Amino acid sequence: MNSNRNTTPKNLRIGMHVEINPQADRTRKKIVQGIITEILTKSKGHPHGVLVLLESGEKGRVKAIIDQSDKNRTVEHKASTKEKVARTTLNEYIKEGENHHIEYKSSALWSVKFTNDDIKSHKPQSSDLHTYGKNTSKVIIAKALAGFLNTDGGTLIIGIKENKNNDEDELIGIETEYANLKDQCQDGYRRMLVDLIKDYFPADIFNHLNQYIQIKFEEVKGNVICGITAVRSDQRVFLKLKATDHFYIRTDASTRELHGEEILDYCIKRFK
Repeated sequence: MNSNRNTTPKNLRIGMHVEINPQADRTRKKIVQGIITEILTKSKGHPHGVLVLLESGEKGRVKAIIDQSDKNRTVEHKASTKEKVARTTLNEYIKEGENHHIEYKSSALWSVKFTNDDIKSHKPQSSDLHTYGKNTSKVIIAKALAGFLNTDGGTLIIGIKENKNNDEDELIGIETEYANLKDQCQDGYRRMLVDLIKDYFPADIFNHLNQYIQIKFEEVKGNVICGITAVRSDQRVFLKLKATDHFYIRTDASTRELHGEEILDYCIKRFK
């Protein structure tokens, strides 16, 4: 996939696939890919690049135009993502930290043995926990993957405990979760994740699982971690949660749900 560095306003257009440096990144080192929905710089140019809004909701200055036709964009992006996944270790992703394309979870099964009393007394209180009960931890994994699919793709890494106080994130691994599985091993963990996708995602995603989702395991500093990579989807992905459809996207380093007119507006611009 080639890129074009001639990023003056006259060479940019809505719907173009570009690389930007997000406004939220003060280091000016992060690069995010996405589709332009609005060109915010009205002058002839800017020394740091033209400011644009992507369909993911991120604002940033364009660093490169991705040179590919609209017809082949989705196919080529999927191919390049799979190639990157194949050659990039999870440890390399960890070094990047959480961002638009990477999210950490400490566990996928922390709630599966909760009793009603556990749910009532859990701190902090969680609306998800009261809604989904024992399935909450799996639903949270599904939401993150749906957000990646509906936006620009990304990798969810399970087995890392995020420290909110700006301390170094802790590698805790997934081995302690095996006790919560029917088949208490790595293969059982993989089957649990596949079943999760079957339970919550549309049949079109599950029936073409290898096209959209890749699961791999890696030992890092003596701990086994799990990485689930979801590529940018060419179709809208709604989760079925308690018989109701829900739509999630990725905005910067978090997953958020869209509702009503937000979904319609986003889908018109994102899925063409």
